[in-house]
Amino acid sequence: MLRVKHPQDFWSGALFMIVGLAALWFGRTYAFGTATRMGPGFLPTVLSWGLVLIGGFILLRGLVVQGPPIESSALRPQFMLVLAIVVFALMIERFGLAPAVFVVTIIAAMASSEMRWKETVPLAIGMAVVSIVLFIYLLGQSMQPWTWSF
Repeated sequence: MLRVKHPQDFWSGALFMIVGLAALWFGRTYAFGTATRMGPGFLPTVLSWGLVLIGGFILLRGLVVQGPPIESSALRPQFMLVLAIVVFALMIERFGLAPAVFVVTIIAAMASSEMRWKETVPLAIGMAVVSIVLFIYLLGQSMQPWTWSF
């Protein structure tokens, strides 16, 4: 009987395989083509099979090599990071890029128990300024730095 010796490797390998198989399933209708005349499904299929093979290797490694158990996960960092993504999506069009980046940086910093306001606020301001310069002025994205529409 097979026994899982390294649960971290086993379950991460299983996850890789599930994602790869799901990608193969969803991309099954795309034309594959040939190596010289690649179709739209060529690269996704090759990458999906790569995920399945890597996942299978990692999964098998989890059955052979001894390793530590899976530790319990802290919920606060996960919740705060997901919240930051949702808040960004809700704020970017209503308030603009600068306020969205500022608020999201503070929310993401709150994921850590070592967060300090003296460090976080200047970081958030700097991130907002860098985002405006990079995305609006250098890359020419059609975003508003400040929008106050509801």
